[in-house]
Amino acid sequence: DCVKFSIVGQKQPYNVFISSNSLLLMDYHCHLSTEEVYGYLGGKWDHNKLTLHVKNVFPCSLNNPSDQMECTLLQNKIRELIAQQDMTVIGWYHSHPTSSPRPSQHDIVCQSVHQQHMRSLDGRIDPCLGVIVSPFRGQSPVSDMQLFCVMHTNDGRPVPMHLEYTCVWDSTISPELATEMRAMSILYAHQESGVKFDQHWRNNINLFTKMTESLKQKTPKDVSEDRFVDVMRQIVARED
Repeated sequence: DCVKFSIVGQKQPYNVFISSNSLLLMDYHCHLSTEEVYGYLGGKWDHNKLTLHVKNVFPCSLNNPSDQMECTLLQNKIRELIAQQDMTVIGWYHSHPTSSPRPSQHDIVCQSVHQQHMRSLDGRIDPCLGVIVSPFRGQSPVSDMQLFCVMHTNDGRPVPMHLEYTCVWDSTISPELATEMRAMSILYAHQESGVKFDQHWRNNINLFTKMTESLKQKTPKDVSEDRFVDVMRQIVARED
């Protein structure tokens, strides 16, 4: 399990802020597949104020997840998109579809590598945020989510540390975001691992209702629940 900084007598080294639409898109992406998915976090690191702002997320939606060339090309494209939006890569996320969001040993190693890549020109290592989303675990329709970083003990042992965050609420779900979500829905609908939202989940509700119950927790406050559900129905509707 991740260790809280308070347990080891320390304060969290920086404050984390995440836009509600970033939380929404991460959770949505992780609901689209029964297999692990991942993506990158774009935003800003303020060294003076010790604040990390996640402003957007960039899902790695692949036609063939096992195609290494496609994966590398998409990663390079995402890094270009993040730079074009005057942001930097400040973290990554991935899903544990049916298991706990507790970081595995592989996750801890990957997070350590990502953190090493965040070394700035002056030698300082800027923060790198790791996020794990577990959409289909437990009885609650709301996804479990874990934010973490890795610290090393004096003997070099990596320890996953729990990070708290504050949600920064967006005013609306933009047409661009809805278009991106629709494109992702179409892509995953043609994959064997794609989630069939009309199928039963549990507690007499289907997977669409389960997903929307989770996403409602990240929906802008000025978007009514009924309106949000209607938008989501359009986004995940099957093509004729």
